[in-house]
Amino acid sequence: MTDLKELIELISKDSNCKVFEPNDKLVIENKIPDDLDVFFKMTNGISLFENETFGIKIVGKEEFISTNKYLYPEDDVIWEELENDVTNEWFLIAKSDALSQYISIDLTVKNNGKCYDSFLETHGEEGMSEIVANNFTELLWRLYSSKGKGDSWYWIASEFKSLGDAFD
Repeated sequence: MTDLKELIELISKDSNCKVFEPNDKLVIENKIPDDLDVFFKMTNGISLFENETFGIKIVGKEEFISTNKYLYPEDDVIWEELENDVTNEWFLIAKSDALSQYISIDLTVKNNGKCYDSFLETHGEEGMSEIVANNFTELLWRLYSSKGKGDSWYWIASEFKSLGDAFD
C-alpha cells in the first residue's frame, strides 16, 4: 500500500475519478484520525469511478456528519432508539446513494479510524456491520484498487479476508 498523499496524487491523474479542491472554510469539530486530517487538507472529497457499477464518493467536509444523522435525518423514533448508542460516533465517509451503500468511519477512542459497512438496511446492526478497513488510507486504497468493477463491493467478494464486525 502506498502512502495517502501519493494515493491522492495517483487518483487525481485517473480520468475516471475526480478529486475536489479542499475547503479551508469548513472546520471539522470532531477529533479525526491523522490520515483523514491529511485527506481533508488535500481534498474536499473524491468521486471514484462514478460511471461504474460500484462507483462511490468519498465525502467532503459538508457531508462528514454522523451516519445516523445522514441516514435518518427526521426519524424521531429511530433517534430515541439511538440515544447514547455507539453508532452516534460513526461518521459518513463514503456513499453510493443509488445503491443505498454507505461506509462509516469510527471516531470512538477504542476503534478510532476503523471503517464499517453501513448499508442502509443493516447500518449499526450487530453482526451486520462488517469492518471493511482498519483505517481511512486502507479504505481509500481498497476502493480505488477495485476500480468500481466486479460483482460486489470488495469486502463482499469471496477473496476478501474478514476483518471482523464493528461490535466484536
